[in-house]
Amino acid sequence: MPYSRSQGLRLRFGLEGTRTPVESLDLASLGRALVVLAHTDDEINTIGLLSRLSAAGVAVDLIVLTDGAANKSTDETVVGARSHFECRRDELHAAMKELSITDAVLPALPDGKLGAHLDAATTVVSVELARRSPGLVITFDPRGLNGHPDHIAANVVTRRALATATRAPALAMISPPPPFSWALGSGFRSPTPPTIATLTLTSDERERKARVFEGYRSQWKTLRLMTAGLPPRAFFRLFPAEWYVWLRADAAREWARP
Repeated sequence: MPYSRSQGLRLRFGLEGTRTPVESLDLASLGRALVVLAHTDDEINTIGLLSRLSAAGVAVDLIVLTDGAANKSTDETVVGARSHFECRRDELHAAMKELSITDAVLPALPDGKLGAHLDAATTVVSVELARRSPGLVITFDPRGLNGHPDHIAANVVTRRALATATRAPALAMISPPPPFSWALGSGFRSPTPPTIATLTLTSDERERKARVFEGYRSQWKTLRLMTAGLPPRAFFRLFPAEWYVWLRADAAREWARP
């Protein structure tokens, strides 16, 4: 698929594509959204959009592909007698209540090794695409938002599943907004400039995001890296933006196909 070599640089500095506020999109027409993530707590990165979808009456379903058991910084005092997977599953269920999400598929593939289980993960996503027929799929951008290998694998899996899906949904890829994009980039490439859907968290959304963040008590040491040690409310007040590489259904199908 041909593309400009400078496209990645332009995306990195916010100069590529058409910026469109999420509130200008017809979210209600999407009907249902399917979120494909690598770990419980990854949904923190998209709480603004999930909140807007819920407010528009869109049903949101969630797939978390790994068991989240490989993090050596997990707080064992929080885990207690549970397995790491059971602890993180319980924390996810609390987050789902905050976000009005009623259903999650948890195949519990090995954390940190999702790239070695692409076929199994693709099957999971393909089955859910066929069963739920979402109007929108949300996942990470090709660089995995922050370069995490499992996040990158989640993008690969989603792309493979979309390439063979009977119905083509729109696609929203979680992408770092400036200033974080300057260092991280998105890894997205296409022959035509994408739409960049932008969102600024409201005070209610910032509070919801902070509560979900704080609910992952077993992951506190790792999550503090996300906020550079700042309290979550302070961090989300300073950096309230969410950005998405947003592809309409036809563009998503074209991008997904090799």
